[in-house]
Amino acid sequence: MALAYVLVALSLLSLAAANSPGFGGWQTGRATHYGTDAWSIHKGSCGYGWLDKNVATGWDVGAISDKAGDFAGSCGKCKEVKCKPMGFADGYGQWLDRNNVCYNDYSSVVIMVTDTCPCVYPDNYASNKRWCCGDMYHIDLSVWAYEKLAGKQWGVIGVAWRDVPCWYRPKNKARVPWWSKPTPKPWWEKAPSGWSKNMDKRLSGPKYQNGWGWGKK
Repeated sequence: MALAYVLVALSLLSLAAANSPGFGGWQTGRATHYGTDAWSIHKGSCGYGWLDKNVATGWDVGAISDKAGDFAGSCGKCKEVKCKPMGFADGYGQWLDRNNVCYNDYSSVVIMVTDTCPCVYPDNYASNKRWCCGDMYHIDLSVWAYEKLAGKQWGVIGVAWRDVPCWYRPKNKARVPWWSKPTPKPWWEKAPSGWSKNMDKRLSGPKYQNGWGWGKK
């Protein structure tokens, strides 16, 4: 009898969390990856600067299109992302079949928005018509988040995503598969001299000062 009460209590707590403020409904989109090329995760448009791997969502971060309906005020907000088997088009209308590339369609990663995926602008060399002009909801995931969902060689995948509080950690947490090695930090990137994780600017944001802390990674 005691065990039954415990199970009921846990179910109610889970239901309450899923319906608490900050959780959105699941939506469909696509995702690319960045972070080991010229687009460093430490130079995001949100201005957080160097990101410590053990603070907040760590290096599980991303950028959303500046044409997205939820772009305004998106810095510091978090999204839960799952790989979704599907086909879709890019911004030029090229159809891409990604029905068989997901490691699975149930595990997920929580990322924080720290950057922008810009549409096409004459004075912005990072402009990206192929992905970032609003033809479909698009998230540019850090390679460290992306590689937990699918192989990097695919470049772009379909995803299911929803808004979540930044303290949330999914029950089925996505991880890099045992047969694959996590992507190392680019050798040319180094933390500022005298850096400590307490200097990560995400710690002072409103998403952290909410009474929950960040939870465990």
